[in-house]
Amino acid sequence: MTELHENIYDIVPSVVAAIHNRYHSFVEKDDLKQECLKWAITRSDYINEQLAEPDTKKRQHNEARVAYQMRRVAERYARREKASRSG
Repeated sequence: MTELHENIYDIVPSVVAAIHNRYHSFVEKDDLKQECLKWAITRSDYINEQLAEPDTKKRQHNEARVAYQMRRVAERYARREKASRSG
């Protein structure tokens, strides 16, 4: 199994909380978390490369970029679930 960088496990809860606050009637936190981790695993090489940056400023920028990309994936999932449940 592909290992994810340890910082990804700090990023996921904040992304999940932000999206769940908006779509709490339509998605469960665990489903969002699973979707985020699934996305991260499919891009593990890219994420590990970005988060292993030795320069602190660049690494913080890369963490923000990965969080933004993950937020987009989670929101897309939440919107799909909302659409399927709303009809």
